[in-house]
Amino acid sequence: MAPKSAPAHPPYLSLISEAISGLKERTGSSYPAIKKFIGSKHKLPTGWEKVLAQQLKKQAGAGKLVRVKSSFKLSDALKKPAKKPVKKAAPATKATAVKKAPTKKAAPKKTASKK
Repeated sequence: MAPKSAPAHPPYLSLISEAISGLKERTGSSYPAIKKFIGSKHKLPTGWEKVLAQQLKKQAGAGKLVRVKSSFKLSDALKKPAKKPVKKAAPATKATAVKKAPTKKAAPKKTASKK
């Protein structure tokens, strides 16, 4: 028995997530739509349709995909987080440094002039 060689295609989870995000369907992507997308983009061995169906069920059971009626959506864990713009810290200068409030000097008392 010969040892198995690594497949020439990416893992099925990455294929499925690529298909779902590429189809951009609001209510999720169906099995036939995912199958058509993957079949058009990648060269896979014979019998891959059956493996795809098994992987869809397995990943939905593991919580990586969300099953909506007969469609599949990516779970929050697989969705790519939106990158927030990173603010660079400005170097402290005189303009950005915290200034102390000026202290008030006591006004000199005026003496009432006698007439």
